[in-house]
Parts: sequence; structure tokens; C-alpha cells
Amino acid sequence: MRFGRVEGVVTPIGDGEGARLRLTVYLETGSRLEVVREETVRPLRPLFTAEDLIWHADQLTQETIGTDLAERGWEAIGAGPVPEAEAGALARSASYAVRNLG
Repeated sequence: MRFGRVEGVVTPIGDGEGARLRLTVYLETGSRLEVVREETVRPLRPLFTAEDLIWHADQLTQETIGTDLAERGWEAIGAGPVPEAEAGALARSASYAVRNLG
């Protein structure tokens, strides 16, 4: 059994109706850090505040765990708190503990 930690970050690209998000989701396992998803996506809801960006980072990270990582045998076993918005900081998800039984 292996254990790891998953976290995602989003960066806004553009604004208004044409706004997109640059998503990067990382899997950390011991001394290895792997990008498991990196793409530009459409927002799921309007982006009015930093909290909206954090919400997107968290939702898209959960989606990645439930699809991309699940296909590779990983499952979430715990989560930290969703971070609060900080001026100048990246919008990031909660930190998710994951395990792989394979």
C-alpha cells in the first residue's frame, strides 16, 4: 500500500465570459512530486472573488481524484481544510490524503 497527498491550484486567464482557469493537480508520494492533471478549463460558476477561485481549485481537484487518480488505483482517505483566501497567494484546494492499494 502506498500513501500520498494531492493538491490542486488554479490561475485565472482572462476575465468576463471568456475567462478560463489554468488547473494543475499534483500528487506527492514520499520524495516524488508528479503533475497528474494540467489543463485550461472553463469555470463551473462565475468568478467574482478569490473564494470562487479556491472553490474551483477544490472541486476540480476532487474531480481529478475521483476520475484520473481512481483509474490508477488511488482513493481519497482524508482531507485538510479548504484554505482561506490570502492576498497574492495562489488559489489552491484542500490537501487530500490518498492511498493506493495496488
